[in-house]
Amino acid sequence: MALALLGALQTLELGAKWKDMARLEKLAYPERVQYSWQGKDKPQELPVHIPKAAMNIEWPDDELYGIYQDDEWASVFPKSNGWVALGPERELFVVSMFHQMHCLDALRYGYAAAKHGYLQYPGNGTGVEHHVNHCLVYLREIILCGADTTLEYGELAKDDTGKVMHGASGLDVMHQCKDWTAIRAALDENFKGRLARGEVTPEGQEILQGY
Repeated sequence: MALALLGALQTLELGAKWKDMARLEKLAYPERVQYSWQGKDKPQELPVHIPKAAMNIEWPDDELYGIYQDDEWASVFPKSNGWVALGPERELFVVSMFHQMHCLDALRYGYAAAKHGYLQYPGNGTGVEHHVNHCLVYLREIILCGADTTLEYGELAKDDTGKVMHGASGLDVMHQCKDWTAIRAALDENFKGRLARGEVTPEGQEILQGY
């Protein structure tokens, strides 16, 4: 009886370990997971293996990706502007990272335009107050979701009134990240297929049949 119970417990433990291994494999190798593409049986993240990376925040604030550097900001985005076609029906999804970058870029553009008394619409949507509010809410929630606990060095500095207090620039601090360039490369590869099928223009504009 005792041996039978022990055997049953070992079987349950082994089954739990196999389930844990299956979950870990999905996390480590999302491209291997099979989906029916029916209902909600679809990937929740880009089904591509993205290696880990480290990023050291080291550039001065105004020298790279400055407020007026449109071309540098545009260089971050893939040709699809963040959209990817997946599954047998070529269903479209946007990768959250590029939605986040779009929102940050929209706020940058809106600030620069407002500073010079000029707001353009439609542009990237910054002429619409609701869009700006959406981006503020979205980025706030994304930052809280990521909850980066990396510690940044405190330094003594003067504020605008001349008062000395501790502040943090965030420079020369190492962060654990994902290799975002691998994500962009995966989307550019996906874009080639969409372009070959006539689903998108070379400039990244979606071609919708019947609209």
